[in-house]
Amino acid sequence: MSTKPNILAAVDLDGHATTVIADAARLAALCQGHLVIVHVLGDAWQVQPDQPFAQRPDVVRDAMVRHARASLVGMVSHLDLPTDWIEIRVEAGPVTRALSEIAGALQPKYCLVGPARFGPFSPSAGLASALKEQSDCEVLRIAAKRAEDGGGIGAWVRQQLEGGLGAPTGQGS
Repeated sequence: MSTKPNILAAVDLDGHATTVIADAARLAALCQGHLVIVHVLGDAWQVQPDQPFAQRPDVVRDAMVRHARASLVGMVSHLDLPTDWIEIRVEAGPVTRALSEIAGALQPKYCLVGPARFGPFSPSAGLASALKEQSDCEVLRIAAKRAEDGGGIGAWVRQQLEGGLGAPTGQGS
């Protein structure tokens, strides 16, 4: 059995994933630990877009797992860690239960989680307490970082509400 501490990074494939992964990689380097990056599909694979021909749910799930794994491989490809220190896992099922079961099996020293996309209505609501119940890990919440360029829908809405509509321009003045 390895004496390296496990560091669990639970990520969603959103804009915060790279931040969570980078912070987890730095922590793994400091601890000389084994980094386990986990993405859970939830029930999204059961919902299919409008298509003329329906696909079997297992085919959709397998395609989503491949896509998620490829996305995570791309996110970790630049990390300055030995490849045997990193493990990528993609699971399908209820988010909180799957992540807490993984934490229970791995018994990580640290569990890093990003901000919940939908706040208390997120599929990962209650994740921190579920992780603490299954393992004795230190749960680290990675704060959402605002874009330096002021981009994103939130910045656009703030700009509109603050009166950034601009003065109308006349033609031919």
